Amino acid sequence: MARRQGPARGKQHTTFQKGGFTFETDKGFESLLMKSGKVEALVAAKTAELTAKMIKAAPRGPHVHTDEFSIKKNVHGYIDNIGSEWVGYIVVEENERARHAMLQERGYRDPAGRRHKGRFFFKKVLESEALDDD
Repeated sequence: MARRQGPARGKQHTTFQKGGFTFETDKGFESLLMKSGKVEALVAAKTAELTAKMIKAAPRGPHVHTDEFSIKKNVHGYIDNIGSEWVGYIVVEENERARHAMLQERGYRDPAGRRHKGRFFFKKVLESEALDDD
């Protein structure tokens, strides 16, 4: 019985046509890709897009003279390199004196004990951006 001759085993190298980039398949090209500048730009763009949608969905508020406590003025997007990949963050109200965004989001009880239901404006934006498993 003759043995079938297959491809040689051991380290296999693949060369991309653009830029002459070479990677070893046993080390995983995913980590090199996730650290690249193109992925950073993509994460920054998607974070900025989601931040803009959250700012648009946030309530305007009665703040006429100052923007210090306005929800729309206190939503910011950031990106950071964590381990071997880029991660986008959206921070709501870094100002420690302004804490009413989450009260409006999830609801609250006023000092008289009346319940005010949440508006869920941030949750709706996040749900609209979620990928379906279908």
